[in-house]
Amino acid sequence: MSKPSISIGLNIFIATMGIVSVILLLTSLVFLAVFSRTIDDVVVTQSREINKQIVMNFEGYINSVIETANYIQFASFDMDTETDAEALAELYRTNSDMKKDVVAVFLFDAAGRTLVGPTLDFTLADSVAALPWFSLARDLKEIFHFSSTGESSIAGGRDEGVISVSKSIEYTRNGITSDGVLLIELNNESITDLARKTNLGEGGHLLILDDRDALLYSSEPPQGTMTAASYALARSLYLGGTRASIERVDMYLYVNTLLHTRWRIVTVSNVDEINGAMRRISGILVAIFAVAVAVSAAVAGIISLQVSRPVTQLRKVMRRIEEGDFSMPVDVSGQKEIVLLSHSFSSMVQKIQELMARLVAEQREKRKTELRALQNQINPHFLYNTLDSIVWLAENQRTGDVITTVVALARLFRISISKGENFITVQDEVSHVRNYLTIQTIRYQDKFTYELELQPDMSEMKVMKLILQPLVENAIQHGVGDDDGHITITGTIEGDFMVFRVSNTGYGIPDSKIEEMYETMRGGTEHPSVGMRNVYQRLKLYYGEQADITISSVQDESTTMTIFIPVDGREGRQP
Repeated sequence: MSKPSISIGLNIFIATMGIVSVILLLTSLVFLAVFSRTIDDVVVTQSREINKQIVMNFEGYINSVIETANYIQFASFDMDTETDAEALAELYRTNSDMKKDVVAVFLFDAAGRTLVGPTLDFTLADSVAALPWFSLARDLKEIFHFSSTGESSIAGGRDEGVISVSKSIEYTRNGITSDGVLLIELNNESITDLARKTNLGEGGHLLILDDRDALLYSSEPPQGTMTAASYALARSLYLGGTRASIERVDMYLYVNTLLHTRWRIVTVSNVDEINGAMRRISGILVAIFAVAVAVSAAVAGIISLQVSRPVTQLRKVMRRIEEGDFSMPVDVSGQKEIVLLSHSFSSMVQKIQELMARLVAEQREKRKTELRALQNQINPHFLYNTLDSIVWLAENQRTGDVITTVVALARLFRISISKGENFITVQDEVSHVRNYLTIQTIRYQDKFTYELELQPDMSEMKVMKLILQPLVENAIQHGVGDDDGHITITGTIEGDFMVFRVSNTGYGIPDSKIEEMYETMRGGTEHPSVGMRNVYQRLKLYYGEQADITISSVQDESTTMTIFIPVDGREGRQP
């Protein structure tokens, strides 16, 4: 195999492998990103739902406690604490004995004296009114108040703490209604049972914080070390969730608030297993990527060999043609696509040869046309008449007119040539017309007068040269009769157009004649306005369809020819 063939095959192999590798890599990255985002969404959703379920369980339990308290409250109001003392005490004992989570139920008067309930611990008998739950119940009478867990029972006889539920209620004593405080003491077993039912993964645990951010409960065993870190995070997170590493374990904390107690339930879920799954999937993707690259390398090698040979043959032919040798035949075998490409290239080479021959012929004709155009720039008839007029002026010793005519003729030709430029300033175009009119007034022995008016800010704008002189020539030939005539040339800017008008007095032009002149300008008959047709067609060629020439005439009065040139930045464009 030749060196170019090896190079082409290697390039194809590298390109194919590069594309395949990029596609596989992007696919893997997109998959990992989507999968990771999905997993994160699942973690958040799952943690939120678990937390929501726990909150619902706790609120259901709290609602049952409130229902019990409401029942006792209404029963206490209907009974007299003095006359119905025994029945009321039985009611309180029954509710305490029937519910395993109720430790004791008390009714106190406004001074903190026990009206109904078990015997108080002698250390608290005289100081109930100073306890926090009692003060809260007296200050905020409309709601139930749940105290922190861990408080000792005021009835005594219990080592573990209790939860105090207090509320201000009305009771009847000897027929008189008074304000008092209802107290229900609950043990921690119900809260502990609810927390144990929650599966938060290995190391996952549940925290309960009161409305002052104090830690009420943690489901982590006493020897656990995660509670301190998760508690610190929970204090800074009032509501919602966050992901954090606790003791090198990836955890997700979610916080919600209980309605009646304003306690916050914090679920700390273990999501480290999900990270492990992510790592395993990443490993699988790497293995798939390696296998796919290996298979792609083998396929790319085979394809590159099949493509490189015919491409090398076609390359040799193209290099010969690039060097100018069109004699070498384009005959390539191999892959169908390369063969079709070689046939298309062969057809293209043949058309290039034909176009080259045609271009040589067209350039030859174009050169001839350019020469004819340059020759036609000087009107032999006009030059002959001008020189004849100069001779006549000289014979009549009109030296001043001779000088004026010669100077005007020289200036006219100088502007006509314009160093080969096709565009000149409006000022130069007007000067060209003025020199032409100077010669013609001397030639026609002052049979007509003229005036030129140009809007000042048009002077330096560029315009295609020799567009006014043919119109002025037409005005002189067809507008100046036996009587004296007058020609007016004006230049203005109207909207988006430069507008030049050439008006002459005289007999006017019939409508039929005007239509004939339009037909001549558009490329029809060449008689009688050849100069105007030349101007019209050059305007269309250089400025587009917006450029135009119009002719208007009033019989026995005047004729006006108007040129419209768009002002769109193209006035200086070369053809």
